[in-house]
Amino acid sequence: MSKRRTGPSWAEQIGDKKWADFFYLGLSVHQLLDRLHALSFTPVAGGRDLPFNAEVRGYSGARDSEGALWITKPVEPAEAFSYRLGELVYCLDFQLRTLSAPTLLIGEEGAWCRATKGITPAMQISSYDYLQEPFRRVLANDLINRWWTCDEDRNPNNYMVIHTAGDLPLVVAIDFNHADLESEGLKITGNQTEFGWHRLEKTRFLTLLKPSNFEVYCIEDFQERLELMMDISESRLKELCRRLFEGVVKDPARRAQRVSGTLVQRRAYIDKYFRRWFGSRAKLAGKTEGAEYEGLGRAFVEQYKKKI
Repeated sequence: MSKRRTGPSWAEQIGDKKWADFFYLGLSVHQLLDRLHALSFTPVAGGRDLPFNAEVRGYSGARDSEGALWITKPVEPAEAFSYRLGELVYCLDFQLRTLSAPTLLIGEEGAWCRATKGITPAMQISSYDYLQEPFRRVLANDLINRWWTCDEDRNPNNYMVIHTAGDLPLVVAIDFNHADLESEGLKITGNQTEFGWHRLEKTRFLTLLKPSNFEVYCIEDFQERLELMMDISESRLKELCRRLFEGVVKDPARRAQRVSGTLVQRRAYIDKYFRRWFGSRAKLAGKTEGAEYEGLGRAFVEQYKKKI
C-alpha cells in the first residue's frame, strides 16, 4: 500500500498553473488515462505548428478535442505494442513526479499512430550547462527512471527545457522509443566497485546520465524518487499494465504479469543499490569535518617537526 505523502503537491512544486494543467498534474494515473484516452484528434496541416523538420521525418500534427497540438506518426501493427510500452514509461514517470511529454498510442488495430504532446516554447537541454543546478539534480534523479525502464539511449535530444512564469527552468523528458520493458530481469546491473551501471547495449548516448556526474549527492537527494518508485504496489503495476495492453496484444494478462514482475525486480535492486552507494548528508558532513580536523592535525605535527 502506498504511503500517504504530506509534502507539497506536484502542482505546488511546479508553481505554475499553466504547466501544471498542461501536464495534468492534479490527476491520478488512472484519471490521467481516462482523460487522455477520451480525447479525439483532428489532423492539422503542416507548417509552423510542427517542430522544425518534423514533416521531413514523417511526422504529422493533430489537435486534440481540448485544443492541444500533438505530433503524430503512423505505426506498423507489429510495432504497436512497443509504442504502448512507451506510453507505460510515460505513466511510470508520471507516478514518479517526473515531467515527461505526454505520450500515447492512439487509434485501433490496423490503424495505429504514436502521439506526443507538443511542448512549446521549449529548447533542448544542450542549450544549457546541464551539469550545473538545477539541471544536474534533475538528471541525477532521472537516472533512476531510465535504469528502471532500461533506457540506454538518453542524449541531449531526449530532454527539453521550459520555463515557468517565474522563469524557473523545468526539464522535460521525451522519447521513450529505446526503453526496454520486454526483456525479463535486470538487464542493466550496478557496478560493485564504483557507482554506475554495466550496460549491455553499450550505446554512446548515455553520457548525459554518466553516473560520475552525480557522485556529489547524498541519499536525501534521491529519497523522494526512490520512495515514489517503491510505493507503487505490484498489484497496481499489474493493473496499469493490463489496462494499457488490452486491445493491443492477444494475451494482456500474461504480458502484464511479466512486465510488472520485471519492474518489481528491477526497482528493488535499484533502491538497494542507491542506498548502498549514497550516504546521508549528516554522515558525509561528519566525514568532511573529520577530514578537516585530520588535516589540521597533520599541519600541527609538521610545524612541530620544523621547530625541533
